[in-house]
Amino acid sequence: MSLQLPGWAASLLEDLGYWWTNADESKLGQAGTLVVDAEPLLDAVRDLARMSATKVWNDNAGDGVNAFQTAWDADDAPDVVLSDATTGMLTVGAGLFISGAIVLALKVHVLVQLASLATAMIRAIAAAGPTLGASLLQIPVFKELTGRLIGLLIIMAAAPLMD
Repeated sequence: MSLQLPGWAASLLEDLGYWWTNADESKLGQAGTLVVDAEPLLDAVRDLARMSATKVWNDNAGDGVNAFQTAWDADDAPDVVLSDATTGMLTVGAGLFISGAIVLALKVHVLVQLASLATAMIRAIAAAGPTLGASLLQIPVFKELTGRLIGLLIIMAAAPLMD
């Protein structure tokens, strides 16, 4: 289940010019698990194909068989491609896990900033009477600072993905 934004925080975030991501960090983690768990199946297919190919040139002879063995040993042969694919699957799985962690961390940090802004706004409103409303002038400053912090958080979260 993904981290959901409370109603008050969604309104505040919209006021700052941002929207809450629909990315589901738990589904990203589940997808990563599926990809990583499927990797041994691809290994098994590669191993079965390797055994079958070896059987072909061990049990048969001729120009066609020699051509098949040469093709099988090439740089772009099925054995090499399947080995690369298993490595790729593990990389994609890790990428999905990392993406889920980044999304979760970003959501938590945004919620912390919104809670801090809400607290500052409540304090400014509470102090409005004694300050004859002067404390309310702090609210736009707090909103601007929080908006910039959230923007910075987004940039920091996206930076590793851009490299």
